[in-house]
Amino acid sequence: MPLGTGPEIDPAVFDRFGIEDGAERVRLLRALADSGEMVTLHTGPDADCHVVSRVLGVDGGHGTFDLEFNTDDARRDAFRSAETVVAVALLHRVKLQFELARFTIAGDGDRGRLRAPLPRRLARLQRRDAYRVEPTPSVAPRLWLNGPDGEQAVRILDVSATGIAFEWPQGLAAPVPAMRLSGCRLELQATAPIRCELQVRAIESMADPFADPADGVLLRVGCAFDGLESSAARAVQIFVNLAQSRGRKARPRLA
Repeated sequence: MPLGTGPEIDPAVFDRFGIEDGAERVRLLRALADSGEMVTLHTGPDADCHVVSRVLGVDGGHGTFDLEFNTDDARRDAFRSAETVVAVALLHRVKLQFELARFTIAGDGDRGRLRAPLPRRLARLQRRDAYRVEPTPSVAPRLWLNGPDGEQAVRILDVSATGIAFEWPQGLAAPVPAMRLSGCRLELQATAPIRCELQVRAIESMADPFADPADGVLLRVGCAFDGLESSAARAVQIFVNLAQSRGRKARPRLA
């Protein structure tokens, strides 16, 4: 289920979910244009004045993009005088939010158009289940738990912007929901090791056809990051965004 369709007013939203890669921002705008999804334009994060629009086209060479702007004179005037315009859209059930600056409005009625520079701030807001990175030979995050005998490496099953799932190590007492795991260490590609605390959210058994029944049941443990520093949360989000982008490029194209 997607997040709310109104603008997120938390000023830290772009710090946590912002997309740094300019090419990825352009790709998402083009995806909005290709899909014809609605984009709601707001005169500020908490303003009531809004216009329902669509992305008409993206000009990467000139660094601009165009949106529909079919509305009445009063709303047109309100947008012309607005200091900030915030755009919100849903693309494949994932919420996108970006800001428009130095835009121009031309035309009336059905011919109304809004042209703006490509946004420098675009956030992809997603819940835990929206996108998870599964380890591959080229994307191999690593996690260590702080056990009674020191750090112990565990097999990561997936990573998202807000949590991680892994195989609970054999020989340790099984965790329980809401249990806190302190002193963990997460390593992501091209990122300094992240010291973190995890809170257990879900525990389920895993089937392993090659396991010896005498070894006991394998457990999949899903945890949320607890109190992650903003710089670390940003690093995790960037890792997820880049892994998602790489996965998309690796998909075979249909002829």
